[in-house]
Amino acid sequence: MSLQTPTQLEREARLAIDQMVDGQMSDEDFANLERRLISDQQFCLAYVEQSDMQSELEHHLRSYPSLTFRTGHSFSRSWGISIAIALSLLMLLGFANLFFIDSWKLALLGDPMLDFTETQLIGQGPIAIVISRSEEADADAPLQVGDRVKPGALRLNRGGLQLEFLSGVRVQLTGPAEIHLLSEHEATLLNGHAGVITPPDSDSFSLNGPVSAVAIGSSEFAFRVEDKDHSEIDVFQGEVMASLLGPSGDTLLNELVSLNHSASFANGELAVSVKNFDEVDRVGTVPVDNLFLNSTDQYAEAVMSDRPIVYWRFEDGDVRGNQVMNHMGDHHHGEIHSGNDGSLEISGGRIRFSKSNHGRYLGLSEPLEGINRRDFSIEFWVRTDRMHWGTFFGLLPVTQADPEKESHLCVIEYANQTNVVHRPATIRMLYRYPPTTYDGGMNVFSPNSCTPGIWTHIVVVKTTNAIRLYCNGQLQVNLDDLDFDDSSPYTAVLGQLDSVRAMRQLEGLLDEVAIYEKALDEDQIRRHYEVIAGPPKT
Repeated sequence: MSLQTPTQLEREARLAIDQMVDGQMSDEDFANLERRLISDQQFCLAYVEQSDMQSELEHHLRSYPSLTFRTGHSFSRSWGISIAIALSLLMLLGFANLFFIDSWKLALLGDPMLDFTETQLIGQGPIAIVISRSEEADADAPLQVGDRVKPGALRLNRGGLQLEFLSGVRVQLTGPAEIHLLSEHEATLLNGHAGVITPPDSDSFSLNGPVSAVAIGSSEFAFRVEDKDHSEIDVFQGEVMASLLGPSGDTLLNELVSLNHSASFANGELAVSVKNFDEVDRVGTVPVDNLFLNSTDQYAEAVMSDRPIVYWRFEDGDVRGNQVMNHMGDHHHGEIHSGNDGSLEISGGRIRFSKSNHGRYLGLSEPLEGINRRDFSIEFWVRTDRMHWGTFFGLLPVTQADPEKESHLCVIEYANQTNVVHRPATIRMLYRYPPTTYDGGMNVFSPNSCTPGIWTHIVVVKTTNAIRLYCNGQLQVNLDDLDFDDSSPYTAVLGQLDSVRAMRQLEGLLDEVAIYEKALDEDQIRRHYEVIAGPPKT
């Protein structure tokens, strides 16, 4: 294939400009010119150069007396020149956008809050979720609140970013800092400041640097890295093993750093000393709720207007003995089942569940008769404390085949590291009929995350042809024939898997729980959600 010379390209560019200036370019010719300017870089450069020359010539000609040209074309010469120049400027801007956009953004807007480069490994799933950031993100910015994060390199130029790993470990980065996220159990801090909280049931978590900090079980510590030869580990709670690594990555020297102690690494030596910490030394890793659940009378009116059969609000005065009042009538009250160890508390207009070695849940004072014979909906708001596998709500047959292992018609749960395949920190709805088996069932998972520390609106809808799950208004559907002649009575359990086993316990808050003997439609669900969250941002 022969290559065009610069002279040929200049002539072709000159011809195209003259045709446009003289009004001799058809719509088809103009479209062809646009395509060539986009696809042929050498021609585009020649065109821009010739357009600049035309513009300069026009500038000089305007200093002479004007001449009148007679032509049969309605397209004036002055307009043609203007269009040619405008097109040239657009092409210059296009090239600038391709080659210089990052420089322009840097000069005009400064550094972005953070940069993240994800590892390109086939089959690698997320290892963490973003639970807070100090600056609100643009729509196209990386790592927004609720985003699932795969392994990669993260550079935080300023502000704070909080991650929760699938292992339950929470890391608060303070910029400037750079960290490599390796797995749910390991990361490497290259520079900067990180605060770490590991939960009681977590496996070991390693934060590497010039030395490696390994935490097993409940702990809280801060790790500061100045450079490859200087770092410090401060332990506020629990114990951390500080390890000095050799070139092969194996431990050369390790020291146990306990509560109110600090490990300093400098000049190749690791030293542990007693240290008294102020609260200001600690890095707060408790998420900030950016959607305070202000469940107003307007919200209650919106729910009650759609006529649920059960509506628990947990307001002051709603608790009477061991019962929670149903705002829809003198029936189907909530029943508190708790060992009085503080793991189930109702205050401030919501119910809180904490981890316990004993069973604790909220049940129903009387069964729901025949709810599976027709459509039904379940609605509530939830705020989880951390990522874990926990049950929000279960519908169970009143009559159980095995009293030691209850079966379900429907389970709504916080799915994280479960026994089925799914993304982390998601909402799962399981529907199973007949409910007397433990073998499989229909599943639907929320497309978006349920972020720890932030209130999330959940609605599940069962109809005769589908199960639907709405998470903050986003819908997932699983279609099937679900038209059953089922008049069996069902009961409800909130806060753990069932009324017998203290498994999959929810750690967090529930509020505004409603059960409907009908299918809520999208308009009703959106209206309920927007009363509290407001309309979507445009």
